[in-house]
Amino acid sequence: MLKGEFEDVPEIIESSPYSVEGSFYASREPHLSLEGDICQAYFDDDGMLTVQCKAQAVYSARNAVAQAAGLPSDKVRIIMNTTGGSFGWSTAAPSFAATAVAAQATGHPVSLSMSWEEFQHFSGKRCACYTNARLSCDEKGKLTALEYDTAIDHGAYSDGGEGLITRFIRYMGWPYNIPNIMGLARMANTNHNFGVAYRGFGAPQITTASEAIMDMLAEKAGIDPFEFRYLNIARPGDTTPNSYPYREYPMEEIMDKARPYYEAMKKRAKERSTLEKPHGVGVAFGSYNCTGGKHDSAGSKIDLNPDGSVTVYNTWEDIGQGGDVGTVMFTLEALKPLGLTPEMINVKPINDSKLSPDSGIAGGSRSHMMNGYAICQVAAEMLAAMRKEDGSYRTYDEMVKDGLPTTFEGRYSNTQNFPELVEYSPDTGVGDPIPTYMYAMFLCEVEVDVATGKTTVVAYTSVADVGVIGNKASVDGQAYGGLSHSIGYALTEDYHDVKKHGNMAGAGIPQIQDIPDDFNLIFLENPRSRAPYGSSGCSELFQSSGHVAVLNAIKNACGVRIFEIPALPAKVKAGLDALAAGEDLTPAPYFFGTDFYDEIDNIVENPVGLATGPLQAE
Repeated sequence: MLKGEFEDVPEIIESSPYSVEGSFYASREPHLSLEGDICQAYFDDDGMLTVQCKAQAVYSARNAVAQAAGLPSDKVRIIMNTTGGSFGWSTAAPSFAATAVAAQATGHPVSLSMSWEEFQHFSGKRCACYTNARLSCDEKGKLTALEYDTAIDHGAYSDGGEGLITRFIRYMGWPYNIPNIMGLARMANTNHNFGVAYRGFGAPQITTASEAIMDMLAEKAGIDPFEFRYLNIARPGDTTPNSYPYREYPMEEIMDKARPYYEAMKKRAKERSTLEKPHGVGVAFGSYNCTGGKHDSAGSKIDLNPDGSVTVYNTWEDIGQGGDVGTVMFTLEALKPLGLTPEMINVKPINDSKLSPDSGIAGGSRSHMMNGYAICQVAAEMLAAMRKEDGSYRTYDEMVKDGLPTTFEGRYSNTQNFPELVEYSPDTGVGDPIPTYMYAMFLCEVEVDVATGKTTVVAYTSVADVGVIGNKASVDGQAYGGLSHSIGYALTEDYHDVKKHGNMAGAGIPQIQDIPDDFNLIFLENPRSRAPYGSSGCSELFQSSGHVAVLNAIKNACGVRIFEIPALPAKVKAGLDALAAGEDLTPAPYFFGTDFYDEIDNIVENPVGLATGPLQAE
């Protein structure tokens, strides 16, 4: 990641009035879905090898199963079972493929039912990540330069690694105005559990460093961490770490909205704090992308039925977040002139590769936006065909009588609709591949028991902008769920010991008492110009950086900075003891096998492709 006067970043940092450095570890987080992995495979009446499973990416699973079984993709059928949460692990298809091959080998229907412990060890996890970083500012607190070297442990397999690594160079330093950046993202395959998608894909790991070091620099400069961020958030004219303008600039409005909540939280924390159980307040800014980028697309099909109802076909995978609700809502809005009611929208065929077109993965906070655009596009074609000269609309019988189709199918593509999108240069990190984003400020109050080191989150507030809200209950559910995950990620969740972490309790799933009752969700609704009806995604925003607000609150409460999560009681207690002994808690930098500056020089001297956009122009 090279931005501005990147060659001079070491000198800029060293000559700036204030600078800090730190090394941060983000743990290998298990998904901890209550429902494990169960799937069935058999040959259907058409001779298709059929797998019923929790596929979070129906067509991707179809292709993986076909490859494993040695069959053409059109001879494999994936049906998504009614499904509870997955949070990303069911984007990988090894269990689906194993079940399919077993049915193929035996010639009989096969059901695979794992125990929860088997599922825990078999499924992929959020990748662990190590980051060395330095950040500096001038005497007024304005950021001057960022330097970082981050290494991702992707486990045994590399699938999905390329998409993951781009999130690291996207969100390190986001959403701030940092003029000069020198950064490097590395990835290694190891004998650890393999990396797989997890809500927030990439953002939680890198914000573990980014939002912590912002707090560290604020403290060094003697500026309140909220005000330090307010000073440095991007405003119109400022550019992303990737050297392009931010797609939207709601940051100042979000922080203005959050400020009174922050001040009230600080006041309450001061009133509640005791020597035995000090309270502290932490903040973090988070963002996440909507869609998978420039080449993302989604298909949809709509049938007009004889009774005037419609049937919608897509693969908007519903893993508890409300894909069926989204399909109904977009269809109702897109076909509003027909006066349909929710009962007239049939969504039974969705998530069946034999019946429905490929709508892409339920990931990247893309489903709402991409499926919404696809439904709107097909609905517009349907209305155009149904419209009479007088402006009224034909019935099904009239369509048949006039020889007009009653089935409409199409595919929406970011490439066609947003040709200005630019992929990241592997040499410089410069690029702009995402059409729109989501933004939030996270505020957290914690209590730390200094005798034991146990941290309790007592209050949490999120101020978010996800565009126009499509369904409030669905968005609230994603916010509460994602932020609950964030609390677990900060304090308890981990997977590195196959004996200790083989069950939910050992792996650190938060208990009901670990999630505060004082949980406040505030939304701004700035319509997105690049989203259907101004409505973007929402899910992964709420697991982007919320955990760092917890970590920053611990530091504010008791003085202990947790550099390696989770912040288990023993780790916090050890930090308190070290502080009492006058020890420095800053860890030594990680070594990633080669020198950081040598790697940067090698990339600059031996580019693999041309830089794009602003840096090339310079």
